[in-house]
Amino acid sequence: MTTLLLCATTVLLPLLVPRGPGNSSPADLFAAAFIVLALLALLQPGRRLEVPVPLALGLLLAGSLLGLALGGPTQVGALTLAVDLYLTLLLVAVVNHLRGDPATLRLVLVTWTVAALAWAALLLSAHYRLLPAGLAGMLEVPVGARRAAGPAGNNVNLAGSYLMVSFFVLVASSWPRRRPLRVARALAGALLLWALFATGSLGGLLGLAAGGCAIAIGAYLRSGRSRRQVQALAGAALLAGSLVLASLLLVAGLPRAGVAEVRAVSERARGSVFQQTVGRAGDSLAGRIALWSAAIDKAGARAVVGVGPGEAKAELRISTGALAPDGTPELKSLHNDYLAFAVERGVLGLAGLLILYAVLLYRALGLLVVGTWNDIGMAGLGAAAVGSAADSFFHEILHFRHAVVLFALVWVASELVRPGRDIPATVEPRHAAT
Repeated sequence: MTTLLLCATTVLLPLLVPRGPGNSSPADLFAAAFIVLALLALLQPGRRLEVPVPLALGLLLAGSLLGLALGGPTQVGALTLAVDLYLTLLLVAVVNHLRGDPATLRLVLVTWTVAALAWAALLLSAHYRLLPAGLAGMLEVPVGARRAAGPAGNNVNLAGSYLMVSFFVLVASSWPRRRPLRVARALAGALLLWALFATGSLGGLLGLAAGGCAIAIGAYLRSGRSRRQVQALAGAALLAGSLVLASLLLVAGLPRAGVAEVRAVSERARGSVFQQTVGRAGDSLAGRIALWSAAIDKAGARAVVGVGPGEAKAELRISTGALAPDGTPELKSLHNDYLAFAVERGVLGLAGLLILYAVLLYRALGLLVVGTWNDIGMAGLGAAAVGSAADSFFHEILHFRHAVVLFALVWVASELVRPGRDIPATVEPRHAAT
């Protein structure tokens, strides 16, 4: 039953309709039931609780509590803290349920892949107005929307992040395995990329590029057969890259690309198929810079302890200058996890986030070097973690369910491939009956 609930949670990860408090949805009922059963299972003899990156999670919680206490408890702050605790429990529950169980990990990856293909097809159908009006109404898809969001409650950033991660999960799932069906796998990847492009999410596309580069680097490092050879290759790559960069700087000088240059590229892309991606990059970058600058200026010294979790939009009242339908400035969130944690949760929260990502990226590097292990494309999970870290520069993704589940999968996978551990591929899912 516990594994079934985890699979149901995985299937419903991008669903944000109907939307409840704190960006919750009926899908969270399955996740909550899974958390309860997974934690109760730890009461069995011989089971122990494993908390990934406890220092980082502790600092994040401490920063949230301090910001909430000193900033004055509010309904938004309390709700955001509750969501943080819920997602932390989800992370811990997934890690403990899948720990040491490659067969169930593979099952979750395949479930995620199949569900993502269905959601991508639905998103594209809604975007191109092929979806029945009744179903489109249930998904709250606005008529004539230029950017696709599908089941994500008109949240294109969530949809883009989910589809980017799902592409790398497809790589990790190694599904379908049979050689004659490999072409179907390629078509599945193309469908996910098409859906990602339809969202127009620049953060998602940035994550895709970063993850793709990570896979290429992993393939390069895997050409070394021993740990010492891998270290030598990494050192050689770093040295060569430094020399090339230094030579370019000496010849061409420091790059001077800024908002004006990005706007020029965007102008050339307008009216083309890239209008909703490259064509809006200039306005998007200018808007982000305006938001981040305003947040830093208005937060001031309060950022040391934080203005309170989830309070940046209302407390700082930051805007890109766009107007809401009533003519007032449209308030925006920070669209940057690193800055949001620094402003809302202070020094403690930022330290916790940086430690969390540092540990995850270190483990992701290990997965990239491993490549494929027991029919699981570990490099795909590593690339998804790298892509998510890049996406965090443009979006606040850490309150997305799929990001938390991904981090848990990366943690479990890295434990499976650590040196000295050998689990045969024929191991059956030990949680199949729980």
